Amino acid sequence: TDEVFMNAQEAVGAHRDTQGLLARINEFVQNDPAYCPRDCGRSYKGKWRKTNLRNHLVYECGLPCMFKCNICNRTFKHKCTLKTHMGCKHKIVIGKDFKLNDI
Repeated sequence: TDEVFMNAQEAVGAHRDTQGLLARINEFVQNDPAYCPRDCGRSYKGKWRKTNLRNHLVYECGLPCMFKCNICNRTFKHKCTLKTHMGCKHKIVIGKDFKLNDI
């Protein structure tokens, strides 16, 4: 039982060390924002900053809205916003694998 107790103590210590490391990483990430290279003024903080910046560059920055509702012709920059619009405004529930031609 002493061996089990020691393993549990080691696990607690390892968990505590990991929490400290995560706190330092989060602090670094918050102080190191990702800026849009197209000088539009957008920047992103947090651990998802690179993903959010990539999405901004692909769907938003300097681009017209790419997703259009075929019922009311309203346009959106993100497919997920179009899906929400379809459900709320037109009561059409769309699955996660939908294609724009399916509407």
